[in-house]
Amino acid sequence: MRTRAHIALLLPLACLLGCGLPYTPPVSSLSGNWQIQSGTAITSPPTGFYLVGAIQGQDSQLTGVFNTVYVSGVSPTVESYSGTFNPSTGSLVLNSTAPLPAGQTIATLSVPANPSDLSSGTLNIMCGLCANGQQFQIVGVEIAPLNGTYTGTLTASPNLSGTASLTLTQSSTPNSSGQFPLTSTFSFTGSSGFNTYAISGTISGEGITLYDPTPGILPLVSLMASTNPAATQMTVSNLAFASDTVLYTGTLTLQQ
Repeated sequence: MRTRAHIALLLPLACLLGCGLPYTPPVSSLSGNWQIQSGTAITSPPTGFYLVGAIQGQDSQLTGVFNTVYVSGVSPTVESYSGTFNPSTGSLVLNSTAPLPAGQTIATLSVPANPSDLSSGTLNIMCGLCANGQQFQIVGVEIAPLNGTYTGTLTASPNLSGTASLTLTQSSTPNSSGQFPLTSTFSFTGSSGFNTYAISGTISGEGITLYDPTPGILPLVSLMASTNPAATQMTVSNLAFASDTVLYTGTLTLQQ
């Protein structure tokens, strides 16, 4: 005969095997490259109110450095934030550490188990000159690190194209503007032959800027692109060579 103790030990196991209750693991860390913007979708480049940059730290000890835009068409300013994250509820709160001319900014997001999925929430500007301040709907996402080799075909016209390969390494530490440094090797096979360049730059949110740092009036090659949050694809919006007048565009895919 089974003892009561034996049955009591079996009940939790039976529930784990048969109850079918969904389990969502809590987020362990939000440190990384983030894009937060007003509206209901992430865009490249960001539109409306936006914060693009770095979150660092853990749980109640978060800090952020973001390139921030409050009015469309205005150049971004670098803003510092402090924040908290509750891993059991997924609640992320970011507060601007220095009051803005019009007040203080507070961004609140509900972060899913995978922070590369879309978060949603609100952004409040606590206005010192108005009664109730302003509130906006926002979305946010953490951009996975750009580490690996991306390849694809880039075109400048129906009759002009080339095969590109870009091997990237992203720093785990942002610079003082909240951008993450990138180093890479870029090769391109086109009408002028095969060329390989050591190019470097930054990623901030989904936006990527790379160039050949060789001293001179113009870089030998420059590349502007954006990535998806999972960092499995790059959309090249502008690949330019100093020796050519055409601009190449296209998609590069991460090789597994």
